Amino acid sequence: MKTKKLSIDFSTLETIDDFHNKMKESFGFPDFYGKNTHAFIDCLTSLRYPEDGMTSITLKKDEILLLEVNGLNYKNSEIANTFFSSIQYVNYRCTYLKDKDAIVILLNQSSDI
Repeated sequence: MKTKKLSIDFSTLETIDDFHNKMKESFGFPDFYGKNTHAFIDCLTSLRYPEDGMTSITLKKDEILLLEVNGLNYKNSEIANTFFSSIQYVNYRCTYLKDKDAIVILLNQSSDI
């Protein structure tokens, strides 16, 4: 399976609004992105469906996104829970659609967890 890689720095994210702004910027979500968990999941579900126009990053059927996560602070459980549960649900949707998982997370821990 081929891999595309995207690195995201979470170290400056303090609020859930910061999180959604960073995800919109990093994935190239459209201007009408709703900045909520359901919208985040819907946009990421479209990674293999470029015709949806929901993300500037696209994957072919034989590709997976290696998402390198840097500086995630678990003290903000809302951001961590939203992120991990959303990725899990996106991969569940892929399975439901008879696809392989779309996203694999590479978690780079910082020393200030």
